[in-house]
Amino acid sequence: MASAALINFSEEHIIRLLSYSHIYSFPPCPEIIQYAYDTRTRLQAWIGGRDTNNKRGKPVERETRLAAFRLESVLESYVSSHFISESQILDVASAMKVREEIIFFAETAKKLVEQFGYLPQQPEEDDHVVVLSGTDHIEGKKSKMFGLDDELVQLKDWLLKDTPELQAIPIVGMAGIGKTSLAKEIYEDPDIVSHFECRAFVSVGRYYKEEKILQDIQAQMNHETDGMRCLIVLDDVWIDEIWFELPRFSGNKENGSRIILTTRLEEVSESGIRKRMRLGKFVLKKQFLNQQESWLLFCDKMFGGDHSSCPTELEEAARKIVNKYEGLPLTIITVANHLLQAEQTPEYWMQVQKKVHTDIISADKETSQVLYRSYKHLQLYLKPCFLYMGVFPHDANITASKLTKLWCAEGLLEPSIGKASLEEYDAMEYLQELVSANVVKVRQRNSSGGIKTCNIYPVFWHICMKEAKEHEFFHVIDSNNNQGIESQHRYCIHNNALFGIKDVRKSMTSFSHVRSILCTGPQHQYPVRISLCFSLLRVLDALTIRFYFFPSEVVKLVQLRYLAFTYNGKLPASISKLWNLQY
Repeated sequence: MASAALINFSEEHIIRLLSYSHIYSFPPCPEIIQYAYDTRTRLQAWIGGRDTNNKRGKPVERETRLAAFRLESVLESYVSSHFISESQILDVASAMKVREEIIFFAETAKKLVEQFGYLPQQPEEDDHVVVLSGTDHIEGKKSKMFGLDDELVQLKDWLLKDTPELQAIPIVGMAGIGKTSLAKEIYEDPDIVSHFECRAFVSVGRYYKEEKILQDIQAQMNHETDGMRCLIVLDDVWIDEIWFELPRFSGNKENGSRIILTTRLEEVSESGIRKRMRLGKFVLKKQFLNQQESWLLFCDKMFGGDHSSCPTELEEAARKIVNKYEGLPLTIITVANHLLQAEQTPEYWMQVQKKVHTDIISADKETSQVLYRSYKHLQLYLKPCFLYMGVFPHDANITASKLTKLWCAEGLLEPSIGKASLEEYDAMEYLQELVSANVVKVRQRNSSGGIKTCNIYPVFWHICMKEAKEHEFFHVIDSNNNQGIESQHRYCIHNNALFGIKDVRKSMTSFSHVRSILCTGPQHQYPVRISLCFSLLRVLDALTIRFYFFPSEVVKLVQLRYLAFTYNGKLPASISKLWNLQY
């Protein structure tokens, strides 16, 4: 994801700098700033076509990211100091510092390009390994199916319709919800087996080749299929272009042949309707298990299917554990496998119930691999937006309008200078793409059907936090572990009471490079001590903190784009000095 972090070096900020007339007071500043902009643009174009997630390139990639942050700090410091002092006198030392940092950034970026230019593109981990998208890889033996009855009836009705036209039916849903299990169940159904004269079940994956799929289909059918009614299952589809290949895979028959696709991406299922109306008339959205179905699946794994076999002393903890996983079969099976190998005591099970459930999921390598592929597949421009959602507590109900404004203020979108409303529209499109990729959950919709509140699916929380930590995307401040905070540009606080701890305040105030402070914990009715001595601050989200007196330091934060705090008094006229403020 390093690439995404680099691209977020603020193009908008450089464009703004190029428009400041008083910056032109030291030659050749316009040219050197334009050089920075050109370098950033070339780097973005180069990164967009590559995956720099390569262990050999990690050090130089981090060096380039830090160089970009350094340059941004120097540029913003220069503008802020000129604005606050209102002086037209040339600060030669600051001007030379700007020049030096631009040259340093350009040279570091060049080193990154040169290093990766000579490194072969290494295939990703799942390029040569077929990873089932369902739960089969961790089940060991074939488990009983739960919660499939209605979906099987619907699928069977579509498959057995007395229409000669070739039909393709996508099964869509998030990772681990049981798409593959459902497809296998219908594939082996006796009525389906007798209806279709030849069948094939092929795993596609992210990097499929048409010829390989054709070979796999032909190998399974193993005989001449002309005139025969065929059923083909294409499991784990990631690319919507596959719709154009479907007639080729099926032999373009008009004899009642059917194709089932399983996919995590709503974009893939919807494109069948957009691009191939004749093929894509039906879509089955795989549903989560309800509480009873989740309980039955858990008991099947733990006690051989007899839910009455759950010891009485374990049942309370067991039901709480099951409910915590919100009906996702993959995670219910994972936690059951964990408990099978652990202490069968109420005390231990209650410990498991109280844990953030991603601890267990992240500890299971195969489960993590299945989930991680959803993140890796996200478009480069979506990854920072996904990671940003980690600044909120894992169980937060995030207001979509606030989230998209924060994305805009942080510069996570392509800039639209003077077009804030258009930028917010783009941000909402980004959010919809994350929802369509089944990594973000819609909690509520507004009266017009738009997204009102949302959050990350709990199973992706550990991925979000792991990636954010690795790429220094943000730092969650707590009372225990604030090491490495000096390299962070974005602080988030999930518990506002931490401002009352002297060591926490000291660790925050000792660094002037902070760009964002986000207080995303519960509402705090009583005043807390919060320092605002961050001259480069762009985002201050402290809505859950009450100020009884207007914090005068705010009007000096000339880089602020987003400001939110609770204050019942009258705003001073000096608030107009915040000329960058957007939200």
